[in-house]
Amino acid sequence: YTKIIFYDNKLSEKTVWNEMDTLIAKARSLEKYQNVKFVTVDDSSDLTVAEQAKSFNEADAVIMVHGEQMTNAIFAVDGTTFVEVGCKVSSLIGNPKFMELMDSTYQAVERCTEGADGNSVCVVCDSDEDDSNFTMTAVAFENLIDGVVRSLQK
Repeated sequence: YTKIIFYDNKLSEKTVWNEMDTLIAKARSLEKYQNVKFVTVDDSSDLTVAEQAKSFNEADAVIMVHGEQMTNAIFAVDGTTFVEVGCKVSSLIGNPKFMELMDSTYQAVERCTEGADGNSVCVVCDSDEDDSNFTMTAVAFENLIDGVVRSLQK
């Protein structure tokens, strides 16, 4: 099976991915994801450093709200797919040299642009602020998971 770890920050005072649990529950019910194990972490600060390291080390993919928890990428195995999600993502983890060193892939998913169609992998932000809470349509979420699974099959 493919193990995907999700971090939504909902227990912190930081940017939160609203309705992530609902999106995951719907995805779990789809037959095409029967070999995908969806694991959620509400707030990485609840975990010890060892637990954080273990969760990243066991993941095939990590999809999370933009933030400092992505520094745990150093514990991931080669070939891990990373997706950082937020209204505006500026990340050091997305450095191509770092991803090449880890033989990994990185994708930033940001605010939907005006005129984006319903299939676009992007987020709908609660406000114009770059650190606003956000959600994602079910179609966008499914397209994101499809892309992550494809990236792991290469």
